[in-house]
Amino acid sequence: MKNEKPMQALLRPIILQAQKELLPPGKFYHLCQRLRHKTSINRLYFLTPPPNLLDFPEHKISARQLCKFLDKLAHYVSSATTEGHQALFYLQRVTIKTRGITSKVVLVKKSMVEHQCSNCTTGMKLEVEIAGAGMIGRVARLRINDGQDLAFKAFFDPDFVWQHGPWAEIPIGIRLKACRVTKDLPEFLFAGQDWSVWEWIYPYTNPQSRKGEMTYEQFAQLEGLTKLNYLNYSNYNPYNVRLDPGGIQKEYRGRRLHDFIMGMIFYTKKAHREGFKSLTLHIKGSMVRYFWLRLVFMFQERDFRF
Repeated sequence: MKNEKPMQALLRPIILQAQKELLPPGKFYHLCQRLRHKTSINRLYFLTPPPNLLDFPEHKISARQLCKFLDKLAHYVSSATTEGHQALFYLQRVTIKTRGITSKVVLVKKSMVEHQCSNCTTGMKLEVEIAGAGMIGRVARLRINDGQDLAFKAFFDPDFVWQHGPWAEIPIGIRLKACRVTKDLPEFLFAGQDWSVWEWIYPYTNPQSRKGEMTYEQFAQLEGLTKLNYLNYSNYNPYNVRLDPGGIQKEYRGRRLHDFIMGMIFYTKKAHREGFKSLTLHIKGSMVRYFWLRLVFMFQERDFRF
């Protein structure tokens, strides 16, 4: 679309700053909001989809059109509660004529996986499968045009600026990608304001195959960043590749106390908005054990400082 390149040019200073330093969620949020107010842009998109996702000339779907569809997909994914639920979407650019005016629009068709659209062969096909959910969002496996699998993350409360959520995860992804920190972390690809797309990590994804990359532990020592939470076993594959980079930030005095207060604000808002049942759904035996172990380890660590 004609305004795609100008918007990327406006975002470029923010992207460059995020590549050079790990921007805190609050700072990243305010930079983006200031740009939105100054330019009257409603939606921001960070980085562009890799060319292999769009290199199908017959469907003629641009990067911006794909991102606009993913805005709507984020609402669909965040409301789809059944794990394993699958759906197919087809995007076609069509020409319509109304009242003598010709315009090109993107037509979206949806079908179930077992009923593939037979007359949509020239459209961009997106296969979506709900993979799971946490407290802040839901993850779906996304496959475009039968290509590679991608992790599509839709956030429940994108307006809450915290160490978990889009305003933290997007600058984290941009910074790690620029520094080639993908030996034990997924690669960030591109994002919108309330969703992000990352590399999909399978159980057999082996960090030893990532030649020339850096591990997060090496990078964290150089940058003075927080350690990864190794107690959350479900967040790693068998080769210790972490599935979710959420929570990464600069280490500073009083960080844990600040994170605890922000966490309580988040859960209070969530309970007020959705009811206490929304919290009890995640309180299981494994979760209680995890929180207990984390509390014990926090007090045992030498760098545990308020």
